[in-house]
Amino acid sequence: MPDLNQELEELHASVVRAVRDRIDSGEQSNDDLRTAMQLLKQNSITSQIDKDTAAELKSQMARKLDFSALNNKVVPIKPADQKKHG
Repeated sequence: MPDLNQELEELHASVVRAVRDRIDSGEQSNDDLRTAMQLLKQNSITSQIDKDTAAELKSQMARKLDFSALNNKVVPIKPADQKKHG
């Protein structure tokens, strides 16, 4: 009788290899990416960016989310009940 653990290890390796090959070739589908993410999650694989990179990304996002230039360009909209009386 074959060793079930060995069979499962080989199956896991085959799935990982197949998904990785499609991703590396650029021919991946959304399903391949979901499968890859699920495999990473199920195997407790995580990543973390370093503090310098995190700080730079936060700075870039803060610049993109700066709407101060619109302060004098935004016109408040009056509620419908005020339009009738004013």
